[in-house]
Amino acid sequence: MSKKIVELEIPLNRVEGDLDIKVKIEDNVITEAKSIGTLYRGFENILKTRDPLDALVITPRVCGICSVSHLLAAAKALDDAYGITPPPQAVRIRNLSILAESIQSDLRQHYLMYMSDFANEYYKDKTFYDKAKKLYEPFKGYLAKKTLDVTKDILKIIATLGGQWPHTSHIVPGGVVSQAYAQDLLEISNYINKVKNYLEQEVYHQSLDELKSIDSLKSLEKNIQKYPYSQISIFTEIAKETNLFDIGKTGYGFISYGSVDNPQNPKDSFIPSGYSNGRKLYKLKQNNITEDVTFSWFIGDNPTHPFDGKTDVYYEKENGYSWAKSPRYDDKPAQTGPIAEFMMLKDPLFMDLYKKYEDATYVRQLARVIRPALYIKYMKDMVQEALKHIKDSVYVKPKDISDAQGVGLSSAARGALGHWVKIKDGKIESYQIISPTTWNGSPKDKNGINGPWEKAILNLKIKDVDNPMEMGHIIRSFDPCLVCTVHYIDSEKTPLKLGF
Repeated sequence: MSKKIVELEIPLNRVEGDLDIKVKIEDNVITEAKSIGTLYRGFENILKTRDPLDALVITPRVCGICSVSHLLAAAKALDDAYGITPPPQAVRIRNLSILAESIQSDLRQHYLMYMSDFANEYYKDKTFYDKAKKLYEPFKGYLAKKTLDVTKDILKIIATLGGQWPHTSHIVPGGVVSQAYAQDLLEISNYINKVKNYLEQEVYHQSLDELKSIDSLKSLEKNIQKYPYSQISIFTEIAKETNLFDIGKTGYGFISYGSVDNPQNPKDSFIPSGYSNGRKLYKLKQNNITEDVTFSWFIGDNPTHPFDGKTDVYYEKENGYSWAKSPRYDDKPAQTGPIAEFMMLKDPLFMDLYKKYEDATYVRQLARVIRPALYIKYMKDMVQEALKHIKDSVYVKPKDISDAQGVGLSSAARGALGHWVKIKDGKIESYQIISPTTWNGSPKDKNGINGPWEKAILNLKIKDVDNPMEMGHIIRSFDPCLVCTVHYIDSEKTPLKLGF
């Protein structure tokens, strides 16, 4: 019998419209996959010939979801270029800002973007359906509405420190623009406690200390039995019915640039940087990062380090299919995000989960469910330390340097974010950005190796080709943010929809 072959181009967007997935399905199995970034904005070219400090205003506009992340990466790149180390108190304020943004993103991604799929009528015959509708239905579900309220409070932390959110500019090379006074920090502490109480009472149904004690798959199972109404338990229940333990595996390693900088040594971080193959952790070597444009709409023949990279458009390229480039580490694809941070920590729970399930969709998404608990503890520590050093300096003036280069490696909500800047005669000569979704959603490279989520959906069996929900669960577990990644809007959109 001949195979039934279907080719689909699927817009997989919930907040913004710049990600399409093109797949070839043979007998309900995905045999080819292309991740297509459909948007070109050219930030890296906009920055050329400008004053280096302009990067602090322009790069936060790369994304309205993770604007602080880009601001911090830009400031750290200039810190490096100017050879300055920000004071410890400035690092604490920077940490509070980026952690607040990441927590709001994690909560919104899971309860507004991810779990809403399970309240879709597609799953009306599943045992979890009524519960999912009650909790996650867009605009109506209890947690869908509650998450919006809680994350507004989180963002007030950034507004207190930076004056506004998004697109703040309070982080600068050398530190931050203003001190956080005792009243500010006490208000921030109050917001943190509100979020902590919400997590303990309505998300995890247990204290964060008890949650931290989950150190193996066995103890996770016991915790799920003990707290059946926790979101960890409910997500696990849904994952079992929807096969999330078995789908979405890439076999690729993990990359992280580190998170929560050590105030005493900002080049170090409490969540370390590195590359992990899931078993062994290796020290990150920034020089091993390259970008490949073989299948991207840009000029270029060989992979280049970002300091040597260019963003020269070539839309007529015969084999091009995305405005995203293909970052590689040691010439290999790598995934990033919350799961990568837990691998950097060698977290016993996630090491145990990886041993049994590898990087399955369940494991990847569970990392995002649990990470806010980890981040809240860091935020509480930062506030207490900041209160003890309330009168300390928050700024070191950079020296006037005409020619320099610097790299700013940071951790956005979706993972490893890097900015590379070269300065000549006091102006930006080149600027390159590699966002987390550039790692996760990259097209194939010169070796024909797929990017992480392309690989994750290959060989996936689809139940209903008119509504490939399985594929949506996998790709959304990477928390795609193509607006950060692609640097022309394709006006032709397929009418096929996925989920809500």
